[in-house]
Amino acid sequence: MRDIVDVWQAETSKVDAATFNLYLRDGDTRGLKSLERLEKAFDKVLRGARRTKVGDVPAVWSVYNMGFVVKTRESLFSIDLVHRRAQELAPLLDFALITHNHDDHWREDFFNAMDGAGKTVISNFLANYGAADWRKGGPCWYAAGGYTRAKKVFKIRDVEIRTSLIDHNNYLVDFTTAFEIRVGDWTLYHTGDGGSGTEGKLETVWGRPDLWLFFPGCGINVAEVVRRIRPKRLVFGHLWELAHDTGRCEAQHIRGATEAARSEGVEPALALWGSRVEG
Repeated sequence: MRDIVDVWQAETSKVDAATFNLYLRDGDTRGLKSLERLEKAFDKVLRGARRTKVGDVPAVWSVYNMGFVVKTRESLFSIDLVHRRAQELAPLLDFALITHNHDDHWREDFFNAMDGAGKTVISNFLANYGAADWRKGGPCWYAAGGYTRAKKVFKIRDVEIRTSLIDHNNYLVDFTTAFEIRVGDWTLYHTGDGGSGTEGKLETVWGRPDLWLFFPGCGINVAEVVRRIRPKRLVFGHLWELAHDTGRCEAQHIRGATEAARSEGVEPALALWGSRVEG
């Protein structure tokens, strides 16, 4: 893992937020390896979503950071899908999940494509089909607006989804939706930007998750939550965030989180852009 972390750290350090935002607008990778990886990642996932035959275990691809695409026998859906070409996946998707209202976790053009096609988008801040009760006044980027502690369960085709609200950090309380997803006997847990202070809110009512897509970079106590959830497989995502000039998850932090998970008997993997991480 050390060599991969070092390579990606070196590549992403050459892309500042301004350059990344230019790429989002014009698609020009400017010869930067990270942006070339991101373009190729989308092509790879798009091909996989179209061609892959799925058995009892769903196929899961990493698109970019906490953005994943999941294919089951009957369904195709996304979680926190962010890519400049995300709209190309909208016609193929049956529904989409969004953990919270930060622009590195959702794009308005992708939401409009899904919503305009009459497809369900489950979030805690958009009025399409909310994971928390919607209140008048529109979306709100901070914690005190439109959120409830109510847990909800959705059934879409062969997928069951249970939501709960967790903290992004000590002041964005109940800001992030955690998704526990069940397909047959297989379960997936996705906790978005779960941060410090939210450790006691994490829970999996359907047992040990077969796969936990987890971000260790918001100050959460990795050893404590791994001990609590006991995932069968742990994959670190949301690493090398190009939209941030500060607060990026650095190599040293990734190694620290890895050692914390190992201390609880779990060997984590990394969600590299375009990789198939399950199935």
